[in-house]
Amino acid sequence: MLVRNLGDIQGLSMKVGRQYIIFGNHSLFGHFDWANTGYSHDGIMFQYSTKNFDSYLGWFRNAESDLLQGAPVGSLNANIASCGNTTAGTACTAAQRGATGRDGSADADMFIFYNQIKSVPGFLIEPYYILYINNMNTYDNLAQGLGTAKHSNQIRHNFGNRTEMRKGNWDIINEIDWQTGRMSSGLQGQSRDLTINAWATRNWIGYTNYDSKWKPRYAIGLDYASGDGNANCTTNGTSTNTGMRCSTANTFENFFPTNHIHMGYMDIQGWKNMMSPQFNYQARPSERDHIEIWYSHLRLANAKDNWYRGAQGVYVWSRTDNTKTHIGDEVDFTWTRMFADGKVAFQTTYSHMWAGDYLSQNLGQAGGQDWAYAQLWMNF
Repeated sequence: MLVRNLGDIQGLSMKVGRQYIIFGNHSLFGHFDWANTGYSHDGIMFQYSTKNFDSYLGWFRNAESDLLQGAPVGSLNANIASCGNTTAGTACTAAQRGATGRDGSADADMFIFYNQIKSVPGFLIEPYYILYINNMNTYDNLAQGLGTAKHSNQIRHNFGNRTEMRKGNWDIINEIDWQTGRMSSGLQGQSRDLTINAWATRNWIGYTNYDSKWKPRYAIGLDYASGDGNANCTTNGTSTNTGMRCSTANTFENFFPTNHIHMGYMDIQGWKNMMSPQFNYQARPSERDHIEIWYSHLRLANAKDNWYRGAQGVYVWSRTDNTKTHIGDEVDFTWTRMFADGKVAFQTTYSHMWAGDYLSQNLGQAGGQDWAYAQLWMNF
C-alpha cells in the first residue's frame, strides 16, 4: 500500500508491505534482479521530499520467529529456520534452543534512516544510518564463520555517507561506511561476546568526452571492505581454519546489495574482505550500440579471512597459514544493441579471470575462469 501526502502533509508518503529497498548505487541496498531470487523486504517506509532534501525512515522485519519463515542469508543460499521456533526447532539441540526457547522473540529487524541533500549545485550528498538487530538463536546462522551473511545474534550499527558529483565532463562517487556493535561467536552461549569494528569504501572518478562522436567515458575506481583474521574461529571443521580464538568481528556486512554491477560481471567478489582497483571504458559507437570494457584487480583485504563471492557466501576458505591476497584479474567485454526506442535490447558479455597466487596456495591449483552470457531485455 502506498499513501501519498499522508495526513495532508505535502511531500510525505508511506509505503507498507513487501517492497524493494534501493538506495544510492545499490552498494548496500538493491533489488539484485540479476539473480533468480532478488531482494525484497516486509515493512514500512516513510518518505518526506522537498526541493532541497529527501528523508526516508523505515522498519523492516527480515525474520519472524512466530511464523515458519526463514531469514534471508544471501541470494544463492537457502533460507534458514530459527532454532527458537517451536516447530522448526525440533531439529535443534536443547542447548541450542536455550532453556526457555526463543519463540516470538527470535526476530531480525532492520531500521533505516536515509537522507539525500540536493541543495549543493552539482552534488548529491546522502548521509544515512542503519540499525540491524538479529535476535535469532546464535546457532541458527553461523556456519560460515564470523563472515556469515546476516549472522545470528547481533546488533550492528552502520554509519555511512555517499557523495556524488557531476560537473561538466567529470563524475565522482565516494561512499564510506563504518560498522560497530556486538555479536555472538557461539562459543560463549548466547552472549554477544564480540565487538564489531568493520568499514568499507567505494570510489569512482570518471571523465566523459561529450564532444567525441562515440562519447567515450574513462573511469578508475577503488573498492575496499574490511575482513577479520579470526573469521573462521567458529567453523568447527568446515574449513582448515580451526582451533583459533574468536576475539573480533571485523568482516564488513554487505546487507542486501546488487554486487553484480560493482566488482566485475562474473560475480566472484562481494563487498566483504576485499580490495579492488578497477578501470572501466564505455562508448556509444552508434545511437543503438553501447560497448564496455571493465578490468578489476581482485585482492583480499585480510589473508586469514575468506574469499566471498557476489552473493556474499564463502567462495574459497582461506587456510590458517595463508599469506597470499591476490585472487586474480578479471576483464569483461560487453556489447548492448537497442531496438524499439530502447524498449528492447540485446546484450552479450564475455569475461575471463586470470588466477592469482591466492588460489595456488589455498586450492593447490590456479586455473583461470571463463564466463559468458547473452540475453534479451523487453521493457513494458
